[in-house]
Amino acid sequence: MVDDNGESAEQRLYDAVAAGGGTTRRPGADTLRLEVRPAQSPTGGDFQVLVHVNGAEMTAAGAGLGMDPYDLLVPTNHLAATDRPRTVPIARCTCGVYGCGSTDVTITRDGDRVHWEWSKEVPVHRAVTFAAAGYDAEIARVAADHSWETPARTTGRLVLAGIDREQLLGNGLRPDWVAHSYGDDDTFRVALGLDDDYQIFVDTPVRGRGPEELAREVCATLARPPAKWRATWHAVKPTLTGPPPIAGRSWRPFRYR
Repeated sequence: MVDDNGESAEQRLYDAVAAGGGTTRRPGADTLRLEVRPAQSPTGGDFQVLVHVNGAEMTAAGAGLGMDPYDLLVPTNHLAATDRPRTVPIARCTCGVYGCGSTDVTITRDGDRVHWEWSKEVPVHRAVTFAAAGYDAEIARVAADHSWETPARTTGRLVLAGIDREQLLGNGLRPDWVAHSYGDDDTFRVALGLDDDYQIFVDTPVRGRGPEELAREVCATLARPPAKWRATWHAVKPTLTGPPPIAGRSWRPFRYR
C-alpha cells in the first residue's frame, strides 16, 4: 500500500525520526560480524553461526543458540539481502531445536542499506540497519570461510552443494540432514524425507577416503534411481506399515540401536 506521499508501508518502517521533527531514512550505522563456533546441544548440532551486532552477540540474547551453518549458509546463503523482504531463522533453543525456541530476522535491501527486523524471541527491542556494501562483504566472507569444518562437515557441505535436488524432488524426496551415522565414524549418512510419510537413510562407507572423494560417491549414488539404492526406511506415520512406494528390493526397515 502506498500513502499520499508515494511511500509504501515497508518504506515507512525503515524511517527514523529526524532532528527537528519529521522522518529520514534510517542510517546504515549498525555493524555486523558473523562467526561459526562449536555448539553443545543434545541433538548433536555441534556448530552454530554467531551473530554480532555492534559488538554484542545476538543469538544467545535471543532464543539461545545460533543456527547450524547447514541451515543458514549451505548450499544457499539465506542471509543474502534483496529488495523483497525475506524472514530467516537466526537462533534456536539451547536444546538444538528451532521451534522450541526461535529468533527470526526479516532481511530487506533498501538501496545502499540492509534492514533487519527481529521477531519471536527478540535479542534487542529495535531494528538494525547496515551499510549494504559492508553487509554483503561480511555474509560472503563467512560463507566462504571453511576453516572451522571437520572432515565430516566438509563432506556434508560438498554433498549438500552437489546433489541433484530437482531429481530427488521428482521422486518426492528432500534432503533432511547429512552427517556421520550416530556413533559410527566409518559411515556417512544422508537422511531424506519422502513427503511427510517416510524418512529414508542412504549410508556410504567412509573407508578412509577424504571429503571430496567420499562426497562424489554419495552424490553419484543419489543420482541413481532410488530403487537401486541400498537404503533403510522409517515410517513417520504409524499407519504406514509397509515400505515406501519408491523402495527397491534391497531396502530394509531402519533399526534404532
